[in-house]
Amino acid sequence: MSPLPGKTFARRIPAALAGTAAVVALTAGSTMTSAGTAAAEPVAPEGIAALIAQAAAISPEASAAVQQLIGTAGADQITAALDLPDIGVTKPQSFMYPAPTIGCGIAGEPVTVTLSSAQAGPNFPLPPWVEADHLRFQAIPGYVGIPKTSGLSVAWINVGTFKGGIVPLDEKLPVLETPLLSKVVDTGDGKVFAALFGNVDYADGKSCIVLPTVGAFDA
Repeated sequence: MSPLPGKTFARRIPAALAGTAAVVALTAGSTMTSAGTAAAEPVAPEGIAALIAQAAAISPEASAAVQQLIGTAGADQITAALDLPDIGVTKPQSFMYPAPTIGCGIAGEPVTVTLSSAQAGPNFPLPPWVEADHLRFQAIPGYVGIPKTSGLSVAWINVGTFKGGIVPLDEKLPVLETPLLSKVVDTGDGKVFAALFGNVDYADGKSCIVLPTVGAFDA
């Protein structure tokens, strides 16, 4: 007795599917191999540098996302390829006391204080980007307003190398050109003593005169 046509067709379907599955598997394997080869190609260094800079200009959250991306891609390899600073995270070191500040204040008061700090490197890839053996000096006057110009400066000396100077805190926010009241200084490794002083003019016409404050920092 010959088998029913339906049963013969049913036996042939798995065989056909098996052949199709083999072809699909071979094709998928070839595709994955090609994709793996493409993924292994090095990323252009200028592209990574631009990505880091763009994220820093957007927000700390964007920088954190890029940090994770770089870590996934291999931070050590990218850092070496771009000749970037050593990866690390540091905390700001405060000046010894808030700087007395006159000429501006909160709620119409004529006096306030300015909080100042210095951050050592390496601090990368999280902002602010500070290289090893550098300090980033920064100030925050106790006044609500948009800075127009920065007349702040820092006098500093490395007591180990006796290298020193007076530098303006003249960094600006990209595009908007708003003063950041900060500056990264190549102080060299060692103990650094510094004094911060000067003034900040605001868009509303107010001017904060910052009297000196001093501090000691490890660069």
